[in-house]
Formats: sequence, C-alpha cells, structure tokens
Amino acid sequence: MNRKALAVFTGLLALSAPLACSSTAQPLPDSGEKTDTSKAGKGDTAKSSAPVAVDAQLGEARARVTLRFDSPATGVQVNVSGVDGLTVKSAPTPVDGASFVAAGVTTFDVDFTPGAGRSHLVVAVTGDFQGAHRSKVASFAVGTPSAEQQKSSGTSVTGSDGERIKVMPSGQKP
Repeated sequence: MNRKALAVFTGLLALSAPLACSSTAQPLPDSGEKTDTSKAGKGDTAKSSAPVAVDAQLGEARARVTLRFDSPATGVQVNVSGVDGLTVKSAPTPVDGASFVAAGVTTFDVDFTPGAGRSHLVVAVTGDFQGAHRSKVASFAVGTPSAEQQKSSGTSVTGSDGERIKVMPSGQKP
C-alpha cells in the first residue's frame, strides 16, 4: 500500500470513528461476545466488529494504548491517527501483520501533538478473527473543548425509541 493510499485510508477511518464509536449496535450472536437478548426484536442493526478491547491512558503528549484480544487473530494491523487538529508524531502503524492468541495483550506508546481545544486520538484495529476479516475503531478525547467547540452546530430531536438524535448540517447553503 503506497503512502497516499494509506493516508486516504487512515483519513476515512478517522472520519468514520465518531460514527463507529457512537453506535448502539449489539454484537452478533455468533461473534463469541455476550449479547443482551432482552433487546432482541427492536430492529437489531448489529455491526460485527473485531473482538478486541482498545484502551488508552492519555497524557499531555503521549498515550499508552493497550489491546486485549478476545479470540485468536492473524494479520493484525493497527493504525493511529488524529482528528480535530491532533497530529500523531510516532509511527502511524505501530502493529503490522502481527498474530495474537485469545486473551493476548499488547501495549504501545503513541506520541502526539494535541489540537486546539478538544481533539481525538483514533485507533483502528483490523485483522482476521476466527476466519473473518473484522475491524474496530476507537476514539479517545484529548483536552477540553474550546468556546467555539462548545457552540451547538445542529438541532437535537428525540427518536421514536426515546434516543436523542443530533441533526447536523450537511453543508453550506448557496
């Protein structure tokens, strides 16, 4: 994969991180994860994600990222990137082509320069888990929101299931 393709791929992952991380999706029953069957029948829109827990201990300019694998994995690649002005200074792909056993744990450090106000560190894990190619994206907030970031840029409505939905503008009006 050339550098431009990697940059585009990482950018797309970073842009999709808020969507992937804010989902109320339930894991699929065959994914090896526990599901809450009391919510079954409420229009399950479950997305199958990689069975890996992603955690980060954040400092001012460094994060210690820990991955815990719930099932064996091969061909694991981890990409780290920033959103809202956060710039990753360390390697953008700290793990590439690695294999892990169930209950395997790996830890690595990510050096970054935070953006103004609140920015986000994005960690994307992809690989083959029990014969299926899966991915998981996690986003970690760094800093406190600036006054500009605290301004609301959309309207909130309540869906038929009682969940709050924020309607965001799609672009500038001509």
